[in-house]
Amino acid sequence: MRNLNITEHQTATRWTLTIVAALLVLASGSAIAADLPVFLSDDPIGVPMRVRNFTYPSLFLLGFAPAPAAPLGKGTLAVELHHSKINYFQMSPSVESYLRQSRGNVRRRLNAADVDAIVSMPTGEAFYFDAEIDYTELFVHWGLTDRLDLSVAVPYLGFSGGILDGLIYDFHDALGLGQAGRDFVEERRFQAVFAGDGVVWEAFLERPSRGGFGDPSLYLRYAIPGSLGNWRFSVGAAVKAPVADVDTGLSTGAWDVGLLLTADLRLPKDALIVNLGYVVPGTVSNLGVAGARDFALPDLPSLNVSWIHRFNRWKRTRTFVQVLLAEHPLRDFVDSDLSDPEFQITFGVKWATSIGVFGVGLTENVFHYANTPDIGIHLSWGNFFGAGRNRQ
Repeated sequence: MRNLNITEHQTATRWTLTIVAALLVLASGSAIAADLPVFLSDDPIGVPMRVRNFTYPSLFLLGFAPAPAAPLGKGTLAVELHHSKINYFQMSPSVESYLRQSRGNVRRRLNAADVDAIVSMPTGEAFYFDAEIDYTELFVHWGLTDRLDLSVAVPYLGFSGGILDGLIYDFHDALGLGQAGRDFVEERRFQAVFAGDGVVWEAFLERPSRGGFGDPSLYLRYAIPGSLGNWRFSVGAAVKAPVADVDTGLSTGAWDVGLLLTADLRLPKDALIVNLGYVVPGTVSNLGVAGARDFALPDLPSLNVSWIHRFNRWKRTRTFVQVLLAEHPLRDFVDSDLSDPEFQITFGVKWATSIGVFGVGLTENVFHYANTPDIGIHLSWGNFFGAGRNRQ
């Protein structure tokens, strides 16, 4: 059943994304075909951290990680390896209240009786997700022409209970932030319950599998000729193919398609990159976990804004601040915290070496905490091949 009521937050989010889209389209149309593009290999550490929307279940869908507008250039090969460790602990206020009453001073994992109690809660309040997922993604990019790039992304997912649970618990305890229900359940567990109108959408008390390769995605990106002042623009299209195993929680079993608009401002020591994505998911066989019902998910707009800074003293180093605004895949099925816009912020550093560009990053959720991951830790490496000259 779909709840068609749109919250004020959702309306504001959609208006924001619509306005940004219009501005990007107008700016793209104003670009005058003139000089050759700036090639990405001219500034290899000017690429944002590849931190996509890791909200559950968005990470099983087609995703657009932040990307620059500059193309690779014909014949240039680039390879990137990105690893993220994402810790989730999400529940509704009703579930937290139930756990407080049923646990007392004893921490224990969810059992079948807890699942029944959560399922009986009103639609929009029957959700609980406690997990940690390792998400490793290999990107291979190839410059087909001086303006058109082809990319393939292959993810590998690992499901675990959560080695970060203890660290997050101690951090919250030390700062007096409260545990938001973590103190009622055991650490290092992989458990989830989603339900509506008394019907189980999915429920699992153990991880669906140890993990494996997920669905690959194919991307095409075209650098629009010319510029608008210091702004450059690109458009892209992508598709995700359902080739991974559905029963072990590695695939949605559906094709996804999407579009991406990029505006990229380059200054002597700073860069501002705006990515507007729009994903149309297919009808998923499950939400990434065996035993779930089928879902016709809504279209998913997203906005990534990345700021990059170069210090005069460390010319081969870049610092990053990246902000993600998106909508939750389950927004139309519930009227709860999952309907609120998602806000996440990532801080990162990259530095160039003789063997490639290395990066580290940290993601935190802000404003709304019940519909996004608690924390994400990121490591990355990337390098160019066949781009031996500066062609700017």
